[in-house]
Amino acid sequence: MSTARLRLAQTEELSADRLDELTRLCEAAFEEPFAVVWERVGPGLHVMAEAEGRIVAHAMVIDRRIYLGHEMDVALDAGYVENVATLPEAQGAGHAASVMREIGRVIGEEYDFGALATGSNGFYEKLGWETWTGPTGLRMVDGERMRSADDDGHVMILRTPRSPADLDLDAPIAVDWRSGDPW
Repeated sequence: MSTARLRLAQTEELSADRLDELTRLCEAAFEEPFAVVWERVGPGLHVMAEAEGRIVAHAMVIDRRIYLGHEMDVALDAGYVENVATLPEAQGAGHAASVMREIGRVIGEEYDFGALATGSNGFYEKLGWETWTGPTGLRMVDGERMRSADDDGHVMILRTPRSPADLDLDAPIAVDWRSGDPW
């Protein structure tokens, strides 16, 4: 189980050295260049697990609008989770679960619901997240809706006290388009 200490910081509170450390962590976890991802994602709240003087796990939550229904007539404020990563040598120690429990607490206090896109649904299900089973889409800048079938089954949500009671996981769901990886 994780014995790491959790730290929270807004993006603008991170020093250049701390952001470099987060970039190296994400590059090690995802095995791809990562510096440009920060620009695509934008600012948010970072939750970091520190052990033995270094960051071993990270996740962040950003503000996003999520649109529900066939006509996208319901727009909710979502705490959207990005860049969940654990150093490869620290995986399996519960650090990511600790970070995600804190992310869930923040989302529960501040948002209509949480959302994320993943290929690791089982990990998040253990933490109370639910797989969205309806069709996924993108809301383009001009308001047009585009289907994003490749994201079907990869979008997950976390209900909060402010979530609609009639939230239908089979309904269409969409997010505003952004370059790179929209979801």
